[in-house]
Amino acid sequence: MIISHLVVQLIKRTVGRGRPSRGADCAAKVREPDRFSFPSGHATAAMSVAVGYGAYYPLWVGPLLFLALVVGFSRVRLAVHYPSDVLVGQLIAIVTALGVLAMR
Repeated sequence: MIISHLVVQLIKRTVGRGRPSRGADCAAKVREPDRFSFPSGHATAAMSVAVGYGAYYPLWVGPLLFLALVVGFSRVRLAVHYPSDVLVGQLIAIVTALGVLAMR
């Protein structure tokens, strides 16, 4: 999770994409953690936990992935992320988690 978080923060600061709520016709339904949207740190963290724990507890893979997807959906629904922010964040989590698991 630490590696994926570092990747997300590096990309956020490099890309600097504003949040959907910064537009004129949209308001966030929650307090925004910062002004950058791409990629979603919440979606990345949730998917990192799902893949990491799922590797050790296979019976929990389904529920963990479901919860990670719900977190991603909620970020879009709350107007703090675009769908692409969530998708890329989840992909970063999957790639980094599988990479770390492959090294063990």
